[in-house]
Amino acid sequence: MATEKLYWADPFVTSFEAPALRAGELGGRASLVLDRTIFYPESGGQLADTGTLAIAGHEVRVDDVQVDDEGTIHHLVAGPLPGDLARLAGPVRGTIDASRRRDHMAQHTGQHALSRALAEVARAETVSSRLGASACTIDVEGALAERDVARAEDLVNALVTDDVVVRQHFPSPDELARMPLRRPPKVDRNVRVIEIEGFDFSPCGGTHCTRTGQIGLVRVVGLEKHKGGWRITFHAGRRALDDVRRKDAVLADLARELTCGMLDVGAAVGKLRAELKARMDALSSTRGELVDLLSERVLAAHPPDPSGTTRVVLVRERDDLPMLRTLAGRLASRADVVAFCAAPDPSSGDWSLVVQRGAGAAFDCGAWLKAAAAAHGGRGGGRPERAEGRLARAADLRALAGG
Repeated sequence: MATEKLYWADPFVTSFEAPALRAGELGGRASLVLDRTIFYPESGGQLADTGTLAIAGHEVRVDDVQVDDEGTIHHLVAGPLPGDLARLAGPVRGTIDASRRRDHMAQHTGQHALSRALAEVARAETVSSRLGASACTIDVEGALAERDVARAEDLVNALVTDDVVVRQHFPSPDELARMPLRRPPKVDRNVRVIEIEGFDFSPCGGTHCTRTGQIGLVRVVGLEKHKGGWRITFHAGRRALDDVRRKDAVLADLARELTCGMLDVGAAVGKLRAELKARMDALSSTRGELVDLLSERVLAAHPPDPSGTTRVVLVRERDDLPMLRTLAGRLASRADVVAFCAAPDPSSGDWSLVVQRGAGAAFDCGAWLKAAAAAHGGRGGGRPERAEGRLARAADLRALAGG
């Protein structure tokens, strides 16, 4: 038998009494069933209420609420039911987590308003929504730009400021046919419609604010392409305030580090990026000069081998992988050279290794590195003309390279 939904009568009520309870089961989990409840079951993209049920001095924690195909609401508890709780006689008192309910009401009503606003300003119709524990999303179809989202956000917050009434209707079929619904109902009888006065009519079974002022601030915090449409991430009410405070704290910390005002952080970061680029350009020039000098010295110490392949092993204690790549390329510019350039990785101590051959050398760099890694612990590979990877620090590079 369908459970009476007390949360529809007054979404702000946080406790209630029912004459009795009975044991139930849903999805292999023990549940408690009442003839009426204020606990909202997870559905329509909205999470369930949590709270407690008390009877005859016993109290259990309700950590999830679900509804079955018959309309029966199941209060799911953590672990097995204690003792014979499900068979105790007497009235049951239930209490929900009021702050969780209030948050869900704000997010859900905010979603209705934002979905309508997106349709108004950009004809972006909502195809699905999800009201999560930390973030809420709306998926829409159609073209959408950031300026459209900003206009929709402004429209919703103007509606919040106007503090208009939010009503529920249980219309007859004829009344339902005359309502300007944003989307069709998912059921064909006992349809419940949520009206944001003068703005939106949507079939919905969730818990909602009774006035738009109760939603609080609505902020869009993300816009991304999703399945051929767009996904909008938003916060409403306390979540929006908390999000602003977290970001404000990060910005304030940056401003202190950069010794500037919070609104000047962007300009300060831009200045730092320009300075960094100039230094990187200077470093690149200096590195190029160093590579040329070092390569000339190393190549002078390794005259061409009569075999036509000259193996050159160069170990650099403090060089990074980009430097090893540059050195190997410069050494291999001499046709007979096979360059083995290595440096210890600062985090693991393993050898970072780049192997590159000159145009006239008969040597397969990729095959050599693959075999060395398999035999001495490591990983890597590449093409015959060039390869890179890692070898264990205990590996004797000179012996392996034969240079």
